[in-house]
Formats: sequence, C-alpha cells, structure tokens
Amino acid sequence: MRVDVARVVDGASFGAVHLWVIVIGFLCMTTDGFDLQSMSFTAPAVAVEWTIRRELLGPVLAASIVGMAVGSVLLGWIGDRIGRKRSFGLCFALMCLGSIGSYLSRDLLQLTISRLITGLALGGATPLATALISEWTPKSWRALAIAIVIVAVPAGGMIGAAVSERIIPTYGWRAVFLVGALVPLLCLVVTWLEVPESPHFLARSPTRRVQLAVLLNQIVRDRPFTGEEEFVATAPRTTQRNELFALLQFPYLSTTVILWITFSLNTLALYGFVNWLPTIMASTGISLVTALGSAAWFNIGGVLGAICGSVLISWLGSRLVGSMTALMAMIAVFVVGMIVASIHSEGSPWLLPAVLICGMCLNGTQVFLYAVAANAYPTPIRATGVGCAAAVSRVGGVGSSVVGSAMFLLGLSVTTYFDVLAAVAGGVMLGFVFLRGQISRTA
Repeated sequence: MRVDVARVVDGASFGAVHLWVIVIGFLCMTTDGFDLQSMSFTAPAVAVEWTIRRELLGPVLAASIVGMAVGSVLLGWIGDRIGRKRSFGLCFALMCLGSIGSYLSRDLLQLTISRLITGLALGGATPLATALISEWTPKSWRALAIAIVIVAVPAGGMIGAAVSERIIPTYGWRAVFLVGALVPLLCLVVTWLEVPESPHFLARSPTRRVQLAVLLNQIVRDRPFTGEEEFVATAPRTTQRNELFALLQFPYLSTTVILWITFSLNTLALYGFVNWLPTIMASTGISLVTALGSAAWFNIGGVLGAICGSVLISWLGSRLVGSMTALMAMIAVFVVGMIVASIHSEGSPWLLPAVLICGMCLNGTQVFLYAVAANAYPTPIRATGVGCAAAVSRVGGVGSSVVGSAMFLLGLSVTTYFDVLAAVAGGVMLGFVFLRGQISRTA
C-alpha cells in the first residue's frame, strides 16, 4: 500500500508526540538564543581583563554572524542528506565545542575562531528545528508551532542576560561560556535519545519503514501501520537555478531588492543594539550589572513583540503594523541614546522601559519580515526567496560590528552611535511602506 506521509501528519490530531517535539524544539532553541548573545554579555569583561580597546571586539562579535551565514546553508545541506536529527545533534556538538574553545581562549584570535565555530551551529539550528517541527506538526498547528520556536531565541537571550548578570561578577566571564558548553551537551543527549527523526527523511529510506511505521502509529492510532507499506513524502520543489533568477526578474525584482535592503537594515539595527549595548553602557561608567540587566529587558521585549505583533498583523495587516513598529523602534533607539549619554552610574528609571520597547520593535520587525517574505513569493520560489533574504540579511549583522567598532575607533559619542541606529530603523520603516506582497488584514 502506498502511503503519503505528509497527508498522514496533516490529518492527525494534535497529540503528545507533537507537543513533545515542540517542547524539545523550544528548549533547544532557547539554548541557541543563549549562545547567540553570550559574546555580547561577556564583551565588557573581556575588554577589561585583557586590557584591549573596545573597537578590537568588532571581529569577535562579527565572527558568529559570519559563521551563521555559512552554517545555515552548510548544515541545511547536510540535514537533507543525513537527516534532521543527526544534523541537529551536530549543531549542538559544534555549539559545545565553540563554547569550550571560548572558555579556554587566551587571546582575541582564539576567541574569534571559537565564536566562528559557534556561529556555524547557531546558523544551522534554526532552519533544522523549523524543518523538523514543520514536518511533524499537523498543518493547522504548524504556524503556531514555528512561532513558538522562533520566540525561544529571544527567550534564551533573556535567560542568558540574567545568568550572566549573576555569575560574571563572582566567577568571571569564562563561566558564561562554560554554561554555554554544558547546556548544548545536555541538549545533544536529549536530541539523540528523544527527538524523532523527520518522517519525510525516513520515507526516503526503504530500510527504515518499520521505524517510520512505529512513529506514525503514535499519532494515528485508528489506522496502525505495519512497516510493509510504501511510504512516500510530498516534498517541495528543489531549489534550482531558474528559481534563483526568478527572484531578480519581473515581477519580483522590486520586491526582492526592497526586501533584501529592509532585512539587512533591520538586522544591522538589531545586532547593533543587542551586541554592543552592554559594551557601550559599560564604557560610559554604567555598572556591568545594570548593562546586563538592560540586555535581559531587551530580550523580554523581543518575546512580547514577536507574539503581540503577530496577532496585530492578522488584524491590521503587515504594512501598517510593520511600518509603525519600525517608527517606534526609531524613536525608542534615539531615546535610549539620550538616556545612556546622560547617566554615569546605576542608570535611569526610563532606561529599562525604553530598552524594552526597543526589544519589542526590533525583534518584532525581524519576525514580521520573515512572514512578509513568505507571503511575497508564490509557492515554487517561496523557500528560495525566504532563504536568500535571510542569508543577505547577515550583511547587516556584519555591518553592525563595523559600526560598533567605528564608534570607539573614531571616538564618536554615545548619542551619535544610537542616532545612526535610529536612522537605520527609519530606513526599515520606509522599506515596509514600499514593500510589495504584504500580508492583508483579516479583520
């Protein structure tokens, strides 16, 4: 009997297996968010211990972003060949290795190489987790499940900031990377023992029919499979050269160009804020505890912005919500710059609320751009369009390290730095105004 695995999964009722996959995915992506921002949490302490100028931290902060660009492509390719589960485990092994290397680093070169290795893992984890969850989750629950996983990244940053705030003053900055090595090691064990392999991948291997039948029987109890069936998977079209060219041809050329520019600008503002905020605040005399506390509030805002913004988009449409959110980000970043420049010790009562709003707007806009990118292209080129937009956006991430280093190298004021980020957020607002293929309002 011929069985379409995709139809079986889509027709299944939501149950314990689906919930377990989502929970494990959320926990794993929380780890991803922790390691993603660990360098920004430790950068001020590293600069002090090694007595180095802050502008020299730029390559270290950029290394993980470069690694993410490579890892998202490389590990995605590996995942299609050895399976999602094994590739996911490889991500955590690399994450653990990179964090151990950071813990043992004795100079900037060693730390940069270690962060590059960590970036490879960070870049591969999100698309692999998204693919695994989308291939196990029924269609009616798929969007919510993926949203939960995406929200786990800023949640991990929030936890990382809180942990760093407590352990760096007592145990030093290396302790953050030690935690960043132990947690992925635990996730590696959990992934290997508990995470089910993708049913689409198993369907491609006739020798694993029994294993797939056992997994499918856990979600479809009224029709048990024996393993003697011929399982097939309805897969999306493979990305081909003509699909890449289609992004840069009529009628998608203007959409692609504006989307790439907007994505890059928002990534520049996002990473420019989250990666450099603790270092910039520490340079003005604000305590490290206050600086790390601000990073935690930024990530709390990111969780709120991603959830609330997604709801608002369904009511009001993405053009209005996205452009207004970017406008709020521009104002909030400008205000944060004025507050940080005017305080010299423990902070201001207005600092944390302003940072919270920045986190809501910058992280929320990033999530909106992924949703708009998926909506802007038709099915045959959708995966290619979203993947290319995400890859190009890494240019903005690297640019954030250049802008941050330039601030210290050129001796620019704190307000000037945040004014630049505010202007970049203004560019994001214009991008949302002119971007085609927006999500329409439903209410």
